[in-house]
Order: sequence, then C-alpha cells, then structure tokens
Amino acid sequence: MHVTLHLGAHRTGASTMQNFLTGNARLLAQEGIAVWAPPHTRRGLLSGLVRRPDRITLPLERLGRHSCGRLQVLQHSAARSGMERLILSEQNLLGTAAECLRSERLYPWVFERLNRVVPALHGSCDRIVLGIRAYDRFWTSLLGQAVLNGHSAPDCATLDRLVTQPRRWRRVIEEISAAFPSARLFVWPYERLGGLPERQLAAMTGNSLSPGFAVRMAGVRSWEARGATPEDICGVMADCGHLAPIPISSDGRWLPFDRDQREALVAQYAEDVAWLRSGANGHATLIERADARELRIMDMTGGSIPDDRHQNTTGLG
Repeated sequence: MHVTLHLGAHRTGASTMQNFLTGNARLLAQEGIAVWAPPHTRRGLLSGLVRRPDRITLPLERLGRHSCGRLQVLQHSAARSGMERLILSEQNLLGTAAECLRSERLYPWVFERLNRVVPALHGSCDRIVLGIRAYDRFWTSLLGQAVLNGHSAPDCATLDRLVTQPRRWRRVIEEISAAFPSARLFVWPYERLGGLPERQLAAMTGNSLSPGFAVRMAGVRSWEARGATPEDICGVMADCGHLAPIPISSDGRWLPFDRDQREALVAQYAEDVAWLRSGANGHATLIERADARELRIMDMTGGSIPDDRHQNTTGLG
C-alpha cells in the first residue's frame, strides 16, 4: 500500500481539506483510499511522535517507537482490507502554530520532527503534499488566532522579528525532502488551490480517481477554521481594556504589519515561488494550475471563495 502524507501547513486550508477527507471517507474507501486525519490522528495514533525534539524524554522515545510499530501494523491491516493508498493528514507533524509564534520561526524543527515518523512510513510513503501561503497572510492568520485564544496583540518588535526571521518555505521544503528523499513532494499555493479540496485530492492520489468521482463528494465548498476577523479581534481586545482602533485594509482585513513589513514579506514569498517554479533544485513540484483532464472532470463550481484564496500569483517570481 502507498502512503500520501499531507502536512498542511497551518492556515492553508488544511482543516477544510481534512473535513473534506473524513466526510467522504466511505466514498474514498470504495476507490481503495483510506483516510487518517484529525480527530483520528489525535486520539493516540501518533502518541510520542508529535513532539518538540528538545523535549523528547526516554519514555516519550519508547512511546514513539511503539506508535511507529502500531502504525505499520495498521497499514498492513488496511492493505489486507483492499486499500491501495492511505492519506495521512496531520499538520502538527511539521510543528504547531503556537510553536511558530513562540519561537518566532517558521516551523523550526521540521527535519527533526519528521525524522521520528520515518520508521512508521519506511518504504510506503511515495507522495507528500504541502500547502504554502504568503507570509503576511500566514503570520497574520496565526496572530489572529492567538489573540482570540487570549494572547496579547503583537507589538512592533515582535512583528519586526517575524519579518526578519530566517526560515522560509524553501527551507521547510528542503527539510521535508531530506526526511523523505524517496517520496515525491508536491507544493501548492493557498492562493490558488486553498479553496479547492477536490483538486488537492487529485494531487494526493496522483489523479487515480474514477472520472466524475468528485461530483458525488460532500463538502466540496465547505470552509473550516476560518481566520479571525477584525471584529473578532476588536472584541477580544476591548474585553482586555484595549480600545484603540486596529488597522484594517480596504477589503476588511486586520493589518498588524505596516506597509514596509508587508512589502518585505511579499518579496520573500515571491522568491520562494520563483524557486519552486524553477524546479526547487529537484526537491518539489509546484502545482499552480489544475488543467489535466482528470482535474477538469473533477472540477466543480461553487459560491464565492473567501479570504485570499485564488488571488493572482502570476506576478510572483
């Protein structure tokens, strides 16, 4: 059985994709595809594996080895039941959103974290998929969720450190590739495929689904884990006694970063996209369009796409 590892990332439509997968698990099983996604992955399936490397104790190390063995057994069981591919979707394998904000780094321990999962997927993981997002929107979305969870709004120094932090999507991709050198890594920009889970599914499966399969699937235009709105943020800050207005864009977005900071972040993302378009030194394949025959068959129309999904990225890189 082959395994596709879906690593998120956070705030790139991962929760929407996971809801789509779990909501259609029975239909996918008819196509020979098994799905392991939250909440399934967060009920002990990955015990001892989703941890910061500097906090691994001997008991956690033993627990992680036990989980790897259990994952191998479960894969064999799924294969015996007729499954040909397993989609394992868990963005926390990269690291947590809180960890990114605390460290002020973009997923600081990707290789070390994934290296703990390698024994569980040795020889079976042949595809890895990753969604990326423009840095200004990515960090703003993480910060908005943090404020809603009771954290203070970021000050100027914090925002400056997020702009100048050294880790980029390029480094994340290189570390994923280093952990799984035999797997093909596919990367899509959230701005292009974030609201199209059926197209993401095609990348996960290698377009191996039956023609017209997506028209039978539920939740193809659902939207889960929506980002914090300016109204949400203002309400929380007012409850904490902060009544000063917050900067909002013309299209109703919270703008914690100033103009210069946003321009720097946009330029960084443009460099990443240009690197991916040039071939990413063989580490990954960029998916910006879904124009293969199978994807046209699967494509569906729906309502308006919220947030920054499907904004033009042709000017990047």
